[in-house]
Amino acid sequence: MKLGKLQHNIYDIVMSALAVFAAVMLLFDCTKNLSGWERPVSLAVYAIFAADLIVRIIAADDKKKFFRINFWDVVAVLPIHGVLPPLPDPKLDTLLSVLDLIRIVAFLSRPLRKAQRFYNTNGFKYVVFATFMTVITGGVLIHYAEGMEFGDGIWWAFVTATTVGYGDISPNTLYGRLIAMVLMLVGIGLIGSLTSTLTSFFLTKQNKKPADAVLDAVRSELDRFDELSAAEVEQLCGVLTALKSKRPKQ
Repeated sequence: MKLGKLQHNIYDIVMSALAVFAAVMLLFDCTKNLSGWERPVSLAVYAIFAADLIVRIIAADDKKKFFRINFWDVVAVLPIHGVLPPLPDPKLDTLLSVLDLIRIVAFLSRPLRKAQRFYNTNGFKYVVFATFMTVITGGVLIHYAEGMEFGDGIWWAFVTATTVGYGDISPNTLYGRLIAMVLMLVGIGLIGSLTSTLTSFFLTKQNKKPADAVLDAVRSELDRFDELSAAEVEQLCGVLTALKSKRPKQ
């Protein structure tokens, strides 16, 4: 059954909110074991995403194309943490923790796709990706350089990259301090990029013409092109044709 525009927007908002919640729960699960209500709620959210993915796979006409377009949604529901038994080698447990962090990115990719216009402003997505990889790499390296717990290493790398610097954890070795220097430089670049992106985004939005707003609406519909019916595609073509005819000739 095809969803209407309002229903689709509600679905996107709910699933994006659940994706952020699932990413936070998974991050907590990497640093400490979930307990009490946290574990069953986390599993319930995981079950919702798994069921949603199965329904979408069944409804997809081209399964191969579906997996290519929704690769991160598939990665997000991989049952890695909390399902596999504890491994005897601590290094392998660290590897599983890194894989869980990749799943966090997979969960967050869903709401980020909905904020695509902001995310693409000034190439901000590349800065975020580079920063994330730097934080993960810094957390893993400091884990070995300073002998920190993996969760403490990720926390320290994140705090250092954001230039907050609580000082609760600090490196003592030469290699640890070199890692800290790189993270600080990356963090300064991230904060500067975020500021310029916000400024550019709101200034562009403020000066936007009605025709540009229509184009943005069409782009948002094209983001879910595979889900559009033939009638909806024809309607979008009509909108673009009408818009083109009203454009002044150069």
